[in-house]
Amino acid sequence: MNTESLSQEYYRDEYKLVFEGYKFFVSIRFVTAAFAMSIQSALLTIYNQTVKENQLNGIAIFTMALFFLGAILIVEWRTIFLFRSLLRRGSELEFQLGLPNGFFHRIVELSAQKGLRSFITHTWGINLVYFGIFVLWVILFVSTLIR
Repeated sequence: MNTESLSQEYYRDEYKLVFEGYKFFVSIRFVTAAFAMSIQSALLTIYNQTVKENQLNGIAIFTMALFFLGAILIVEWRTIFLFRSLLRRGSELEFQLGLPNGFFHRIVELSAQKGLRSFITHTWGINLVYFGIFVLWVILFVSTLIR
C-alpha cells in the first residue's frame, strides 16, 4: 500500500470516530436537559411543600436549585465546546477525503445562517429552557423574601 492510500484509510477511520463522537455529544445535551428538568422539578416540589413552614427552607432550596443549574450549565457549555470541536474536525476530514458536501460541511452551512434562522437552533432552545428555570427560581426567591 502506498502512503496516500494509508492516509486516506486513516482519515476515513478518524471520520467515523468523529461522526460517532459528534452524535454522542449532540444526544448527551438532551439527556442533560432532561436530567436538569428532573432535578429542578424535584426541588420545586420540595420548595412548594416546605416554604410554607419556614422562609429559610425556601432560601436553602433556592440556593440548591441555583447550584444544580450552574453545574448543568457548566456541563452544557463543555459539551457545546466538544461537539463544535468535532464539527470542525469533521469538516477538516471531509476536505482531506474530498467530500465537499459531506455531513459536517452541511451542518456548518446550517449553523452559519443569518437573521432569524440563526436563532432557530438547539442551543438557543436549550438556553431558553435554562433561562426560564433561572427566572422561575428568582421569582420564587423574591416571593419567599416578600412573605
